[in-house]
Amino acid sequence: MNESKSSDVEVFVHRKIVVSFRCPACNLEKSINVEKIKDVSHWKVNATCRRCTHKFKVSFNFRKFYRKETSLHGLLYASFETLEPLGDVHVNDLSLTGIGFESERCSLGVGDVVVIRFLLDDEDQSPLEKEIEITSVRGFKVGAVFRDTSGFDTVLGRYILP
Repeated sequence: MNESKSSDVEVFVHRKIVVSFRCPACNLEKSINVEKIKDVSHWKVNATCRRCTHKFKVSFNFRKFYRKETSLHGLLYASFETLEPLGDVHVNDLSLTGIGFESERCSLGVGDVVVIRFLLDDEDQSPLEKEIEITSVRGFKVGAVFRDTSGFDTVLGRYILP
C-alpha cells in the first residue's frame, strides 16, 4: 500500500457544471458535477485516488474573477481625504473586484467602508488607492470588494491577469 502525503488541487469552477481535476501523484483524471455545491463560494473536500490511493484535498473555487496571491504592505484610511492611517495591513491577494488582507490593529466589521493604499510589486511600483467595503472578517483575515465604479482599472488588470 502507498504511503501518501497530502497535497492540494484547486479547481476553478466559474460557470461550469462539470469540472475535471487530476490526481497529483498519478495524473488520473476525475470529472464531477458541481451543481449541488454551486452556491458555496469556496468548498474543500478530501479525495483519495482510485488508482494509486494518494490522498489530497480538492478545493472548488466558484469566484467570478481570478485571484492573484501577493505579499504587499498597505495602509488603511478612513477616507480619501484622511492623512492619518487607521493602521497597517498585509495584502495577501487581489482580484479585479476585490482584495484579501490581514490586519492585526484595525477593528473592522462587515459593511465598513475604508480606503486602502499600497504599492504593487510590478516594475513601476504602481501605487493603488481604492475605496473598499468589508465583506468578511475571520480573525485577522479580511475580505473586501472595491467600490469604485469607474470601469476597468488597467494598472490592476495588467498586474493580476496571468
